[in-house]
Amino acid sequence: MTINDKVLSQVESEKAFWLSDPFERPGVDTLENFHNKAQDSAIFFDLVRGLSTDLPTQSTIVELGGGQGWASCVIKRLNPTAYVVLTDAVDGAIQSRVIWERVFDCTLDGAVATPVQQLPFEDRSVDLLFCYAAAHHFVDHVGALQETKRVMATTGKCLWLYEPSAPQWLQAAAERRVNRKRPDVPEHVLVPKQIASIARSIDLNCTIEYC
Repeated sequence: MTINDKVLSQVESEKAFWLSDPFERPGVDTLENFHNKAQDSAIFFDLVRGLSTDLPTQSTIVELGGGQGWASCVIKRLNPTAYVVLTDAVDGAIQSRVIWERVFDCTLDGAVATPVQQLPFEDRSVDLLFCYAAAHHFVDHVGALQETKRVMATTGKCLWLYEPSAPQWLQAAAERRVNRKRPDVPEHVLVPKQIASIARSIDLNCTIEYC
């Protein structure tokens, strides 16, 4: 699938962040990063710990926009016989997966630097695709969901978890607020009704839950 200019621009901003951030650039283990990820992993664990009973033991699981891969490592620990692959648009992010493999005492089955709109997986080959607080960075949500549908197994699932969201009338103000807080990488806020509409337009069932 073709990657549009907005996605390419977002990826370039993220590359600059992952390569230069003093707390998260490749090869850096900082207490600040561990502290931030510990908070996120506690939330993530509460959201997904039931998945180990919902998935076949030999499931193929792919994380989208996974950054350093700590969430993939949580999934691997919960589902040790699953085939778990980390993806992120930036190679400088996934290089640090070794930190979290060490922390969670696991080894991921793969890691690929690729935008979600261009996944290197065969049609209907993935049982579960998931992301945690990452889908708002995808920019091209039509392309992201189309590619998700292509690679997702007939009985598969896709989870977009813990995303910043707002109704459409509040979206612009919400995005201004989050970009004042973190101006180094463009931040976005999802409109749930828009995401549901895109999903329905390509024949995906979509359920939205607030937590």
